[in-house]
Amino acid sequence: MELDEVDKKLLGLLQGDSKVSYVRLAKQLGVSSSGIHKRVKRLTDAGVIQRFVAVVDPQIIGKKLKAFIGISTLPGGCKEVIAQLSRRPEVLEIHEVAGEHDLFVKLLTDDTLKLNKLLHEMDRIQGVSSSRTLIVLKTEKETSAVKF
Repeated sequence: MELDEVDKKLLGLLQGDSKVSYVRLAKQLGVSSSGIHKRVKRLTDAGVIQRFVAVVDPQIIGKKLKAFIGISTLPGGCKEVIAQLSRRPEVLEIHEVAGEHDLFVKLLTDDTLKLNKLLHEMDRIQGVSSSRTLIVLKTEKETSAVKF
């Protein structure tokens, strides 16, 4: 899909605050609010905008431990491992990767005790051959915003 400069600026503004009014966006971008509405609908229908979300501070709700887990799978086991991990509420992201591991998982949990329990449960997933866990001490930058 071809994006013009207004689309790109609109997407940048919405990624910063998806609740900003169409009237305000229109003023910032120099187009009508109905034009903004049409653009947002077109970008949503095309799948460029996948959803509008609230970003929650995990520390405030007690999710104080972030970890990344590299998982190696047995031949043919990747699909089942992904299916099992996808059901876990602690799992935020699952990536198929090239390198030392087959999957790279980002998760968020309460503490090391919960992480330990989760790791033991992951070890029992059919298709997992090994894993390596990295615990995040401090996050310097984290975003899902795409820049143009």
